[in-house]
Amino acid sequence: MKASKVSFGIHLFFSLVSLFILVSVYQYLEKLKTCSCFLEQQNPNHKINVAFLQFYQVLEIMSLFVFICFITMYKSKLFKGGAAINRKLGMRFFVLLSAFVFFLISGYVTYQSVLLFLMAKKDCACLEDWQRYIVYVQGIFNSIYFLRLLLWFALIVILILFNFVK
Repeated sequence: MKASKVSFGIHLFFSLVSLFILVSVYQYLEKLKTCSCFLEQQNPNHKINVAFLQFYQVLEIMSLFVFICFITMYKSKLFKGGAAINRKLGMRFFVLLSAFVFFLISGYVTYQSVLLFLMAKKDCACLEDWQRYIVYVQGIFNSIYFLRLLLWFALIVILILFNFVK
């Protein structure tokens, strides 16, 4: 029993650290909106969508709160009830819907992170904060997830095509 309390405390601690980092990145992106050297460096054809990157930070914060709620509910054993068949169908739909939404979001976050990386090559004091590295890491991991989902969807299409084409 004591080990589960320690584990819960560790999850909660790292969740709070993650929350601090995500809020700091959100504030960093807010600062970029008014940074003159950042705005001057933008290519008119490939502007960085800072508002979307902030939206992504809000999504990350919301998912962190959902995670905290889930570990709290799991700890208090609130996951009960409902017919097994309804949970299975609902879970499949939820997994497919979330995979598709994540596919779109991760692709766009990857694109925006690469643009921010390319823009940061020039001297601009606003871009020199540590939070930019968090945005780069988010872009790297989102690109990995994007490629995984893309290959997953391609595999499904190939399997469907081979099963129906004879």
